[in-house]
Amino acid sequence: MTKPRIGVFHPGTQDAWQRAVAFQDAGALAWYATSAYFHPDSRAVRLAAILPGEAGARLRRLLLKRYFPLLDNRHVRRMGILEFVELMLWRLRWDRLIRRVNAWGNRRFGQQVISLMQREPVDIVWGWDTSSLEVFRWAKARGITCVLNQSIGHPAAENATMLAEQERHPGFFAQAYRPHSQAWIDRQNEEMDLADLVICNSDFNASTMIEHGCDPGKVRVVHEGYDETVFPAEPPRRAPLEDRPVKLLFTGSVGARKGLAYLLPAISRIAPSAAELTLVGRMDIPGTTFEKFAGRVTHVPQVRHEDIVRYYREADLFVFPSLFEGSARVLHEAISAGTGLVHTWMAGLGATEGENGTVLNELSVDGLTETLLTICGDPERLAAWQVASWARRLDRTYANYRRDIRTLMGV
Repeated sequence: MTKPRIGVFHPGTQDAWQRAVAFQDAGALAWYATSAYFHPDSRAVRLAAILPGEAGARLRRLLLKRYFPLLDNRHVRRMGILEFVELMLWRLRWDRLIRRVNAWGNRRFGQQVISLMQREPVDIVWGWDTSSLEVFRWAKARGITCVLNQSIGHPAAENATMLAEQERHPGFFAQAYRPHSQAWIDRQNEEMDLADLVICNSDFNASTMIEHGCDPGKVRVVHEGYDETVFPAEPPRRAPLEDRPVKLLFTGSVGARKGLAYLLPAISRIAPSAAELTLVGRMDIPGTTFEKFAGRVTHVPQVRHEDIVRYYREADLFVFPSLFEGSARVLHEAISAGTGLVHTWMAGLGATEGENGTVLNELSVDGLTETLLTICGDPERLAAWQVASWARRLDRTYANYRRDIRTLMGV
């Protein structure tokens, strides 16, 4: 039986290369198209190595974030560097301009992928939400199977969630929430209508898609994972939980969508002798709001991904009360470090209820506070959660995710 030729495309990363490697290892990958990709021998990386001091080292690290050792460079088709422009705008917090650049860039990238398909035909194309419309229109007319990788819940559902949250907790928004436009929503609706399969990374993600009109028959939930090459294979060594504060950890954007309007008030109600909280990530709430809670938390600005491992391994309990996700990779990473988990259902696949953590179906300050107080006051249960997470870590690897993707696509 002849294997299908599969093309994978994404203008950025979002770990898209994991899908490409999955099909590469099955001998089915035709190409992986992206906007920026740099291997260690590429000219840009070599030039960065010439620059003196930390500036050259930082540039080299930045470029090599777009390098994936498991992926054969011969499969990569590079199409410009627009994604780097978006990254710079994100770091400058020019959110309004980011959306414009992203919309224009996705359309342009789609046209480049179509040109690639004309030169190097495929049987299946695998693309991502917001950047697949032009490709799917062209491909469907030619009988090519279209797979949509839906990375986050439906944009109309996100609008409803975040507008309601802004009404409840305006002080946690560094700037007013800008709803996705109807044109942007229409674009994603057409993508999901054209797709033959819609791949969601959590039951929550899938539920928002179906609620907003996606045919349930084409939805598949495939849980993602964490990069097992980054996390150590030996369990972390933690001090006994008795007679010390429980170390709570949150990683990600420190902002309203991630549930900080619930987490910060909750930790302020818990005695320092019972728990201490570390936040790792970019600060996205107003400084005047954060100041009210600064005495009860340690904030670590954004760090390199390889450096965040130690924070997971030093923590006892990972807390992630997100309001809206696809499925947060940080949950898998926390499990890989053997921590207990407390998170919302909206955050995606994480804890198995009662075994290595608990999942909050509804979120409130009172409910989160009570949950944290209960587990912080029960070191025996928390220790059991940690043991269970460590035992489950190999179930959440990207290697297993690649296997599941191959199985889904029959390759």
